[in-house]
Amino acid sequence: MEDQINDSTPSVLAVARQNLDILSTHGESDTLTYWDIVRSILDLFRTSLSAQDVLKALELGWEGLRMKNELSPETMPMKRLILARSATLCMARQGVRVTGLWEDAVQVVITHVRGGDPIFIKNVFTSNPLKQWILTVFSDADFCPNYNIRLDLLTIISTWEQFEANEGKSVLSGLMQLSVYLDADEHLVPNAGVPSLEVPWFDVMCKLSKGDHLNEIYKKALIQMETLSVGGEARWLNRVVELVSARTEVAKKRLAVGWLRASDALLVLESSLVLLAIFIFSSRSIETFSCRGLLQVAAVALIKITTSIVDMIPSLRTYIYRCMKMVHTVDHILKVVITCPRLQSLVSTLRKDHGEELDRISQHTYRMGIPLQFLPEAIDDDTTINCPERFVDSLTFSVMEAPVLLKTSQVTVDEATLLYLLLQEPSLCPFTRTPLHHDDDSFCRLPDLQHEIQVWRASQSSPDTPTSPKTPQVESHQP
Repeated sequence: MEDQINDSTPSVLAVARQNLDILSTHGESDTLTYWDIVRSILDLFRTSLSAQDVLKALELGWEGLRMKNELSPETMPMKRLILARSATLCMARQGVRVTGLWEDAVQVVITHVRGGDPIFIKNVFTSNPLKQWILTVFSDADFCPNYNIRLDLLTIISTWEQFEANEGKSVLSGLMQLSVYLDADEHLVPNAGVPSLEVPWFDVMCKLSKGDHLNEIYKKALIQMETLSVGGEARWLNRVVELVSARTEVAKKRLAVGWLRASDALLVLESSLVLLAIFIFSSRSIETFSCRGLLQVAAVALIKITTSIVDMIPSLRTYIYRCMKMVHTVDHILKVVITCPRLQSLVSTLRKDHGEELDRISQHTYRMGIPLQFLPEAIDDDTTINCPERFVDSLTFSVMEAPVLLKTSQVTVDEATLLYLLLQEPSLCPFTRTPLHHDDDSFCRLPDLQHEIQVWRASQSSPDTPTSPKTPQVESHQP
């Protein structure tokens, strides 16, 4: 690439520097204006440049824009985005790998994008060469090893109106790789004075759900859960749901100590409800989240988000109408859960594993005068009182439905417990801390024991529905 670098670049940059000094001393004239400097920089970006020259050109262009802004501030936002776009096109045409100084150049571009006017951004980064290069950087760790830069590119990707089929695949590929680095506290809740990925991430997730981009993810995740061969698709869905519920808890803590404005907290809750509805309780996703393992994930998320909403309403009374609307949305989701035949195991899980939370939510909403009509009632799970010990999950202490043997520890757990463990990164046996993999024979189903449990259940006189396995409380290991 070095032999393609424009030989006249140093002189152009030097002249731009000299002219800026002249303008700062004498002001604009008929023969020299700040926009002349910016235009010379934009022309320079049409050639091949080194990373160092791109950085220098961005610096001079930005200086010219800032000085021009004092004279005509109304043109600043759009011209700032044009500067960022021209620099990005320069990098895209050269197909640069984002390493070394190129990382700094991309970071400067993203800073300008964040400082631009949202009204103009949608029409700036839409050309195919730009999109292809940005998607390559976002989805290819070899092309850009810096995951922070790749996450920050969501700021640009979120401005695209929609994703074509191949674009959606690239965006999903990048998100699946990067989800492990996303943190609800750091990235997905507004933080005073610190750029957040909250809105870009939400926008990208919604755009993915509007097309058919997630259908293949749901299908693969369902097969993985049913065959006990949990892969990237199932783990990504689990991670998304974890992030959605975690960001509501972060918002609740920040609001309580005054680190988050009420209006921002409300937006976090509203957007989390939207993501909960489209990722778990939509017609496309219900089948996947009704299977063992992901069912427990859905139950925990529903309880956490509902609890956060109920707890925060007293601090959000200035926005009481929107609070009421959120409660009605929760009730609508609960109605879907109660009435959908595929989700009856989720109802059972909520009633038996989350009884205390359900009672607390019921009491609080009743006292506030906004009761949830479709909130399930908690029930006591007494099925283990006379149950043979070998029928009980060694981790959750509930009666198993589909027992599985963990071979390294010779301990028996329910299939739902195993799937919960397999969804974690890394997947470890909680008793021996050894890895769990479906392809190394580290666990196996126990059909004979399952039959014994079914016979025992049939012999019981209790009219209650079968116990759904509890969600195990296992320490999450984040990289």
